[in-house]
Amino acid sequence: MPDRIAVDLLRMARDPATGRIRHRAALDVSLRAALFAELALHGKIVDEINAPALTSGELTGDRIFDAILRTIQERPTVTWRRWFRHVSVDRAALCAELVDAGRWEPTRGWPAAFSDGKPEEAQAMAFEIQRVARFDRAPRDSREAVLTLLAIASGAVGRRPRPVAVRRELKSVFDAVNHHTTQKIVATAAAVTRRNRRGLNAAR
Repeated sequence: MPDRIAVDLLRMARDPATGRIRHRAALDVSLRAALFAELALHGKIVDEINAPALTSGELTGDRIFDAILRTIQERPTVTWRRWFRHVSVDRAALCAELVDAGRWEPTRGWPAAFSDGKPEEAQAMAFEIQRVARFDRAPRDSREAVLTLLAIASGAVGRRPRPVAVRRELKSVFDAVNHHTTQKIVATAAAVTRRNRRGLNAAR
């Protein structure tokens, strides 16, 4: 089984030199978006009056996905933007999962840093994502298009976060997602990241 989109995104965001997670604030928003987007692509949630809604009460068997589905069921009127608050919990849960599975190992350093048991996999993913972002090739499917958009928006592949690129420079990749709810999730995450970064810059 392939990893979740969020796991691929997190692994790419680990700096191979230091082991630290790059651009954590922007990444946290994109990780939340990746989890929602994958649920949307699998037909578990839809956009309903600018908020996520369940398509059925059936769970997936995935601990993190099912926690999200239960929360949506309990809070059916929460709009998309509000779902992108307090998002660092997703990164913490995903990091812990990788450590528990023996795929990551915590190393010394602050903020938290990790070694990856198979760093070449993350580097290969980042290389392919950069190829899509440079239009060297088209995304293979909606999953890879989502991963590309969120990786560029969050700066997971090494450069600064570029959320504005999602609907501008990468419009053809955005269109390749070809799924309304998923596009809504990605666009909202990019807008939240852009707003947060403007607020951070204004505070400096």
